Amino acid sequence: MSADRWFACCNDTLERIRTTQLEAIQRAAELVARTAEAGGGLHFYDTGHCSREPIHRAGGLCMMKELKFSLTVNSDPAPRRAQQVSERDRATRDAAEEKLAALAIDRSALAPGDLLLVSSVSGRSAAVVELATAAQRMGVTVIAITNVTYSSEVAGRHSSGKRLFEVADLAIDNCGVVGDAVLNVEGIDTGVAPTSGVAFCYIVWALVSEAVVRMLARGLEPHVYRSINLPDGDEFNSRSEAAYHETGL
Repeated sequence: MSADRWFACCNDTLERIRTTQLEAIQRAAELVARTAEAGGGLHFYDTGHCSREPIHRAGGLCMMKELKFSLTVNSDPAPRRAQQVSERDRATRDAAEEKLAALAIDRSALAPGDLLLVSSVSGRSAAVVELATAAQRMGVTVIAITNVTYSSEVAGRHSSGKRLFEVADLAIDNCGVVGDAVLNVEGIDTGVAPTSGVAFCYIVWALVSEAVVRMLARGLEPHVYRSINLPDGDEFNSRSEAAYHETGL
């Protein structure tokens, strides 16, 4: 059965993460604790697959704040220019993405001494690499969650040619395969069922749980969300958010 094969693939992936990435996750947690102790912020950017997973979740850190940006352009080409517009070269679009990412960091609430967690499966886009490097130029430490095997097999689109795992201060490998999807199914000419979503959840909550313990060991009280479906959930979260705004933890 395909479901059984999928379960087996996930089990293998998670075991590889546990046995090969634990040290990196612990290092990332230590960076979170040090950042919190110094009064810095914890920011999270994802390219889309898991953009809300660690944000405002039961059991999640109040200090984990989402970074997001976009540029929407509504424009129809003249009929005789449509082909010309569609053939606009990839390099031109990549250069524009770099500029947008750099502008996003410049206009963001990030500050020197903060920590930015960036999630990108392939880690190849011009925008995600520029986001990381622009943050570093500001004095922000960058942790990446990415697929190192996959990323190593594809060309980077940033002007430097680098991919996210090559520029981050610390890279955590989601231990996936090239292309992300792991199942071969007869009658389908491409892979089915990616592991990156499961792997991301496994990694990020391991990181958070470790960071909480390390903050407590420093005498810091991290504020954590409670499920709003519990009887006192809303009231508890209101108190936690108020305390976060007072302490930054």
